[in-house]
Order: sequence, then C-alpha cells, then structure tokens
Amino acid sequence: MISFDHRVLSEYRIKIAKIETLSKSIMTHRDPKSQESKEASDFLDVLINETDKFYENNSEILSNNGKRPHTRSRLSENKKWIENIEKFYEKNTQKTKKVMFVQNKTSPRT
Repeated sequence: MISFDHRVLSEYRIKIAKIETLSKSIMTHRDPKSQESKEASDFLDVLINETDKFYENNSEILSNNGKRPHTRSRLSENKKWIENIEKFYEKNTQKTKKVMFVQNKTSPRT
C-alpha cells in the first residue's frame, strides 16, 4: 500500500508539472495577447493558488522531504519550512549533489 507521504509528494509533483506545462505553453503561444492566452493565464493563476493551498495544508510532509514552494508560488517561505528542508539535505547529501547537478548542469563530481 502507498503511504500518505508518498501520495502527497506524488500529487505535489503532478501539480508542479501542470504549472510548468501551462506556463511554457503560454510563453510559446504564437499570439500571446489572444483571448485564449488570457484565459490560460487566468487558469494558471487558479492552479498556482490551488498548489499554494496544497503546500500550506501539507507543508510538514513536503518540507521534511526537501520540497520548497514552487517558484511561481505566492507563499512566503516559513522559517520552519526552511529548517526542515536544510535538515533533509544535511541527512541526504547525495540528493544535494543531484539537485546541484540539475540546477547547474555540471558534473556532480566537481
């Protein structure tokens, strides 16, 4: 059976993927000032608000697993969340290297 923590983390990943996909679609749309783009932008705001509420409701699980609020989030980072995230990466140094590798697109061995 899947644990509740795993379900929360999976759902958060899906929500972030939806936001990223929609924002990329809006940015690459051939007519960015069209009605369709404006409606998509409004829907993006709805998705971001929904994701923010989800993060607030499950912040303990998400921050303990190294998840920060999404970059487009309107939430201000809480001191407790930051401490939980730092503890997570102190315990999991391998994941820190992996995150740095993805962000910097350099070799994790450097």
